[in-house]
Amino acid sequence: MNPTDRMWRTLVRVDSVRSDSIDAIIPGWNVRRKVFIWKQGIPPYIFKRLKEGDRLHVTCNIGAEDVEDLCFDGWEEE
Repeated sequence: MNPTDRMWRTLVRVDSVRSDSIDAIIPGWNVRRKVFIWKQGIPPYIFKRLKEGDRLHVTCNIGAEDVEDLCFDGWEEE
């Protein structure tokens, strides 16, 4: 398995929420870069409760070099 493909449990910090997406910071990947995540990639029961400043855990391939290569799974409610 390529190290960039390995999924790790990591923190997600919600920076902003829109009706169809969020911007988030993934500190385990890059503390300075916002990541755009479509609503369809987040379970509906979690998305409807998200607000700016929320923190939650997700499984993500934090070894990815580019934002386009990030994959998310296993969203956890806090």
